Amino acid sequence: MRPTGLSDSEQQVRKDFLNGSRTSFAVGDPAVDDPAAGAAWGPERTLHAEFVRRLIEEAGDRRAPLRVVGARVAGRLDLEYLELGYSLSFADCYFEDDLDLHDTRLRRLNLRGTRLAGLNASLARVEATMVLHKTRIEGRVRLDHAEIGGELLITDAVLRNPGDVALRAERVRVGGDLMLWGTTIEGGAVLRDARAVGVMSLERATLSHPGGMALDAARLQVGSDLIGGDLHAEGKIRFSGADIKGLLRLANAKLSNPGDTALEAYQAKIGADVQFYRGFEADGLVRVTGARIEGHVRFDGATLHGDGKAALDAQYAEIGGSMRCQGMRAAGEVRFTNARVANDVDFRGAVVTLPGSGVGASAGAPGPAASTAGTTNSAANSAAPELLLLGNLRAGELSLRFAAPPAGGIHLANAQVGVLNDDPAAWAPRFCLDGFVYDRITEPGPVAARIAWLARESGGYRPGPYEQLATVYRRQGLDGEARRVLLAKQRARRRTLSLAARPWGFVQDATVGYGYRPERALGWLAALLIAGCVVFGVHHPVPLGPDKAPPFNALIYSLDLLLPVINFGQGHAYTATGGYQWLAYLLTAAGWILATTIAAGVARAVNRA
Repeated sequence: MRPTGLSDSEQQVRKDFLNGSRTSFAVGDPAVDDPAAGAAWGPERTLHAEFVRRLIEEAGDRRAPLRVVGARVAGRLDLEYLELGYSLSFADCYFEDDLDLHDTRLRRLNLRGTRLAGLNASLARVEATMVLHKTRIEGRVRLDHAEIGGELLITDAVLRNPGDVALRAERVRVGGDLMLWGTTIEGGAVLRDARAVGVMSLERATLSHPGGMALDAARLQVGSDLIGGDLHAEGKIRFSGADIKGLLRLANAKLSNPGDTALEAYQAKIGADVQFYRGFEADGLVRVTGARIEGHVRFDGATLHGDGKAALDAQYAEIGGSMRCQGMRAAGEVRFTNARVANDVDFRGAVVTLPGSGVGASAGAPGPAASTAGTTNSAANSAAPELLLLGNLRAGELSLRFAAPPAGGIHLANAQVGVLNDDPAAWAPRFCLDGFVYDRITEPGPVAARIAWLARESGGYRPGPYEQLATVYRRQGLDGEARRVLLAKQRARRRTLSLAARPWGFVQDATVGYGYRPERALGWLAALLIAGCVVFGVHHPVPLGPDKAPPFNALIYSLDLLLPVINFGQGHAYTATGGYQWLAYLLTAAGWILATTIAAGVARAVNRA
């Protein structure tokens, strides 16, 4: 290409490029050199897009980079399908139109501080780093199927395409870190099936696509950590099926997608911790259903406003460490159904309120629904929906020490935990314990409080919860407390029987405490024996055969009446007369009843042994 017909600025760029040096049109005045004013730059800083392409084609196989600072590029710069053995650097430049690098091969791309109308680098191959630091693009950025050997640095940048996709990078491959920290994206960001060997950063980023998909990173692969501290997002964030080898950290992130899902990590795989804490706030559902997390999951101090029904969904999640929800504030259902947690699930200081109730600014200031839980409004309590769904949960420990009783029910059917750490007086107004198994209670407390706790179970009488509590008491060496629980179980069962069947239960309770108070039978026998001795000692029964009757003994006669399986000879030799016959009948009937109940109690004791 001959230099004739070129402007002075273009001739300068050509000369510097062929000499391997950089061309800068900056004048040193920040207000003038700001690319935001690039549309007003005159011909002394203008390069035509056709000139730039011809210059690149003329260079052929040379290795020196093309480096331009502070230029205005007029027209659409089309470099697609070119194979460059060098780097392109347009720093602090202004592009009137798009930059097209579709299926282009180059060593490095630097667009630091530059303003563009759009960027198409789909299928591009960049051997080293792609830099878009402080770059502003008013249109779509396309990096679909691009391969970047080093880092992809879209940092402190602004990508604007409101109402549409602003960044599309499906199946992009990054050999180093993928950095979006400090970047504002107005419009959707699509990173489906993207892969980064190093760290991915969303720190201080702002993603804005209200009512739409702010970030679609389904099946994202990250070789190290994904960091999103201080992230702000309007719209849905999706990490479903993602595979993150390190931790997922969104400390102090603010996510907003009211009435819908704010963050979805369905069946994601996380190789270390998940940290949604230290100021994390989500206006919408946080869903980690079916996620596989090797480390701990932390929602400490998080605020979850929910989607109008649920606030946190961790059903079928598998967590290799602990699930920490200390001080968490959630408005709506918190779901851990069928989850597997190797260590503890911890709700100490948490506040769980009804959907739409809002959550307070601190764990000590629960919302209206939480503050009224446990009050005298039993009708409202009975109608409250289940908010903490822990059915079929498997965990090493479960801590249910809330800042205030949850405003709705707790469902623990068929859950299994090693240790239960709770306060029975601070449970929700209703709960289901059917099939709930725990090996130990950290603080059993007074047995009366535990029995009252079981009596509040929302499903009515079920034998399982009583037997489970008694088993735990015995395991912890509290046999007396275990017997009291089992006695309470029989009394609760009696209330479910028909009116005709209840009297026998009252008899068993009064006499031997359903076999758990056998000492009562001895007391009754002693009382009746004394009564028989006194009455029949004063009013002797008459002998049935005067010639054959042994000398009368009131004590032995009373024993013969009370002990139906033993015959001392007095009961068959004498008979009471008059009104005293009814006392004899009473002693005989009482003896049979006491003998039956004692036998039942002994049988229960043998079965327990």
